[in-house]
Amino acid sequence: MPARLLSLLSIPALLAGCAGSAANQPPVSDQVALQTQSPLRSDLSTIALSSNSGDQPPRYVARKALPPAEGPSVPPVMLSTGHAKLCKVRVGDPFPRLTLPKLGGSSTDISSLYASNATVVLFWHPDRWMARTALIDMQRDIAAQFAAAQVSVVGIAVRQPQGAVQAALNQAQASFPQLIDTDGQAFASIGTQALPRIYVLDPDGKIVWFDIEYSEGTRRELWQTLAVLTK
Repeated sequence: MPARLLSLLSIPALLAGCAGSAANQPPVSDQVALQTQSPLRSDLSTIALSSNSGDQPPRYVARKALPPAEGPSVPPVMLSTGHAKLCKVRVGDPFPRLTLPKLGGSSTDISSLYASNATVVLFWHPDRWMARTALIDMQRDIAAQFAAAQVSVVGIAVRQPQGAVQAALNQAQASFPQLIDTDGQAFASIGTQALPRIYVLDPDGKIVWFDIEYSEGTRRELWQTLAVLTK
């Protein structure tokens, strides 16, 4: 039999096979459309795959809806073993009582700069790009958004003369209070290496959250912490 005739005869069989496959599919009403969910929360839990008895194909079903969100919480501080060794104070510890010269002023007890809801303390060094970014963000996103009595931001410049500190602040257009840790002893009381470093304190001066260095993740978790302390 010619090959062309064989091909024509095989078409009905193929069509019958396709029809049979379609007949075994679950009805449209039993299918669940998968939608892209927010990375922070999904209104439905993971789509579950259940199997029916016999030769029936599996059906996709949605699990029970999750309960309403309870609101934001302070993110946990996750440190590598190496970074943990650089920290002398942790979450729950009282922040050290520091008395340092204020930029353009006299010696100041840092506790006099604490706010009623939260205080953000930024240790920084002008020669680090992460510190320059942190200065800009602290001014724009926190100091300019909250009343100083509610949420205050305090910078502590480490091992830098006042002239270099003022120049960096001018470039970042940051105007929140700055203390000068000329010999690095204040920074040594909380850790070693890794600048900038950010601490969030509660009204009693206890550490609620902190991070080493500065990144987009730091910025996000900082905002999350402040949302909890100011709600």
